[in-house]
Amino acid sequence: MIWKFDDLTMNNRIQFFLLLIFCFSSEFLIAQNTIQNSGREFGADTIQWKENSSLKYSDFKSKPYGSFQGNTYAGITLDFTQDEKGIHLFLFTIFFCKHSFLKDTSINLLNHEQLHFDITEIYKRKLLQQLSQKDFSKEKNSSAVIQKIYNQVNEEMNKEQDRYDKETNHGIISAKQNQWIDSVRAQLKALSNFQGNDILIK
Repeated sequence: MIWKFDDLTMNNRIQFFLLLIFCFSSEFLIAQNTIQNSGREFGADTIQWKENSSLKYSDFKSKPYGSFQGNTYAGITLDFTQDEKGIHLFLFTIFFCKHSFLKDTSINLLNHEQLHFDITEIYKRKLLQQLSQKDFSKEKNSSAVIQKIYNQVNEEMNKEQDRYDKETNHGIISAKQNQWIDSVRAQLKALSNFQGNDILIK
């Protein structure tokens, strides 16, 4: 289902859940948009990205398939409500255990998949940054603006995830993999002011 902000009417209180799922494997990238009504309840088989917390082998619970060595499902959730104070936006970076797998216990493979999750967090922060810095008081249709910003950030992230796999050959080129690890850490630090999960748009 392809959903657009313009399809909804802004009443006094609107609550919905936009789930953007990205599948990163050793050979392909899939993007899928779905809507759920679960709010910020992500379930037992999901992991929220947190500072100084890494994925474990046991977090990858899907049965391996195809020729892929690893498969990571991670996404940015956008949940918002509207009241008299404005639009309350909540953004989270989520890992989906039941849709992710590793074929072996190689530390290099685990580190490669972890970085896909970390890159997703970078773009959650970039999305939060752009939304928080936008002056919505001058906009006639805030929802359309949010949609446009999301589309731009989403497109940038897809390209970055693809570039990461190509440059590292899915983690096989260790020197490139280490360069990406350093780069991602630096970007997360640079965006540390936007590691929160919510903003208020007035």
